[in-house]
Amino acid sequence: MALLAIINPACGNGDGPLFFASHVLPLLADRPLSVVHTTHTGHAQAVLAAIHPPPTLVLCSGDGTLHEILSALSPAALSFVLVPCGTANALYASLFPPSPDHDQVAYRLQSVRAFLRGAPPRPLSLASTTIAGQVALSSVVASTSLHASILHHSEALRQSHPGIERFKIAAQQNSNKWYRAHVKLVPSPTVQIYDPKSDAFVPHPQSTSHSPAVHLDGPFVYFLSTVNVDRLEPQFTISPLARRIPPPPATCDIVVLRPLRDPSTHQDTPQARLAFVPKIWQVLGGAYQDGAHVRFTYTDDGQIVTDGDGPTVIEYFRCGGWEWYPDDQDQDAHLVCADGTIFEIPKHDHAVCSIDPVPHGFSVYGNGK
Repeated sequence: MALLAIINPACGNGDGPLFFASHVLPLLADRPLSVVHTTHTGHAQAVLAAIHPPPTLVLCSGDGTLHEILSALSPAALSFVLVPCGTANALYASLFPPSPDHDQVAYRLQSVRAFLRGAPPRPLSLASTTIAGQVALSSVVASTSLHASILHHSEALRQSHPGIERFKIAAQQNSNKWYRAHVKLVPSPTVQIYDPKSDAFVPHPQSTSHSPAVHLDGPFVYFLSTVNVDRLEPQFTISPLARRIPPPPATCDIVVLRPLRDPSTHQDTPQARLAFVPKIWQVLGGAYQDGAHVRFTYTDDGQIVTDGDGPTVIEYFRCGGWEWYPDDQDQDAHLVCADGTIFEIPKHDHAVCSIDPVPHGFSVYGNGK
């Protein structure tokens, strides 16, 4: 089996080349292996495009480099051995959820060891987001609203704050924004919503056999869909049900926060936006508490509690995709994030996200579960 190692030295804190040489290369010493260090955007996919048949790829990078390769080479048959060297490493952390006392070196070698012991690679689902005729593929996240704004503004902080701290700073910068848009949730074959009381997904009341799509009106604070993952950082478990209640094929999990569901919030005003900010932090804090946010509910006066009788704070959907129609006057609502890459929806246009619309052969060496 041909092996190619691609190392992105610009990822994360830049330790990819040293980690590969010290810990990965010795494990692969008895195998034919080519090694490439990327020097510019597009380098990895250019190297891969020239190799036939495609090799098994040992990828020392973050989610962004994986995203670039998937987007450039789809629908190629390509298996990845992941060595996490990025900032958040969402896909790796979801395949191998870290324990509090894990050994740092051993933890980062788990995909390599899965490959070496002959574990079968796990197929990846791909979200395909189309904006103005341009298609962006993602194996982790497709989002709008606060998450897209965080990724957009965090890029300017990459040099000064190379770790995940830059995402928290960008979140603070965007915490009082609401995003005006209309959403259509695409059925597969229906739209399901998580019911905390039964701890199960149930058909959404609007999703019927005659009209299975579900329509949501804004404003939105958070709108984020995931495939393959339950977390975006090792401890930020934003879509926990993707692991606990495994999804059927060709579906995504969608986490939505709409502030006007709050019984104490009646209209979109500057005062209402400011008052809602602590609740945003409470919800995002729940994601750092093993996904506790999916069980948050409102009291009659708008307080957030766990497993109460009021409306859920988060709407957690499972369906075949989504369509996002931003208000033309809301510039921030036009941002879309696909695995960390930011796209902008033109005025009078919209974004369409579908899951595995065409067959492909991407897979990753995971934990075998």
